[in-house]
Amino acid sequence: MESKESSKKRFYFKWPWNVVVYIVLAVSLRIFAIPVILLIMRWNKKQQPDGPEEGYCLHRTRGRLSGLILAGIFFLAGGVFLCFFFMGLSLPEETARLDEEMRLVYRLSPFLGGGAAAVGIFLAYRSLRDALVPEKSSLAQSIRRQLPYPDEAPPVKELFAMVDQDLKQNGQWCGKMGIGKEWVLGDEVSFIPRIRGVFSREERHTSHSGGRTRVTYIYEVWIVDDRRQRQVTSLKSRQELEEAIDCLRRQAPAAVFGLYDSKEYRDLVYAEDDMEQYAQERAYQQRKAEYEERETSYRVL
Repeated sequence: MESKESSKKRFYFKWPWNVVVYIVLAVSLRIFAIPVILLIMRWNKKQQPDGPEEGYCLHRTRGRLSGLILAGIFFLAGGVFLCFFFMGLSLPEETARLDEEMRLVYRLSPFLGGGAAAVGIFLAYRSLRDALVPEKSSLAQSIRRQLPYPDEAPPVKELFAMVDQDLKQNGQWCGKMGIGKEWVLGDEVSFIPRIRGVFSREERHTSHSGGRTRVTYIYEVWIVDDRRQRQVTSLKSRQELEEAIDCLRRQAPAAVFGLYDSKEYRDLVYAEDDMEQYAQERAYQQRKAEYEERETSYRVL
């Protein structure tokens, strides 16, 4: 009985059938498909309690298909601007009746339309590349950049396996950010021994339009490695941000922690002088040695 129940629980839509189901639902139900798709996604996640069957990294790259939604919005905006421009060419008398502001929009519409279409093409290309060709994805590239010799990196299957195995055995999840003993999986991938700085970004932005006030929040983790390269991950809430910073403090205690765009951040990121970089690396190694010495003494006691 138990084996039958477990086999039933393991039923879920696998790639690429889940995407096919989502597309069919979206075409047939349109906006009403959103709650159904969310329920299916939740069901799929429940049936894989040990993580996605294909691995965290491959699952993350396939999730880039959601970027096609944003690409479609840019395509639509570009089409509206271009249609506005060509309609004005065919109806010059209507264009002459436009007020000064709308006339300015009309003059800029071919540039705005072309720019929006170009952005849509770029976003669509990047989403399809990451989802369908994972070896060329931005996630795979970020892993290669962490290796001592990126040009000699193993195939993408082995690259993803290194991160997946660490997260499966040691991973702690703060929203979509997974933190293991060696690897951090966010919007990009970071190798923990190379981390030199971790900075939190929390900002509140207010905009006014149409008599309404809109408030948006930014929660980001900025990781700076030993080459001054930055890996940025966006999170959904302050709680996720605080949990991620606390977890990274435990895994990379010798790194510099602080706020985004603080003096510590600028000193670390924009250090161009070789002597300054050498001094920062030496200070990091000293903090690391002191921490390891304390850890050794605690174990002895």
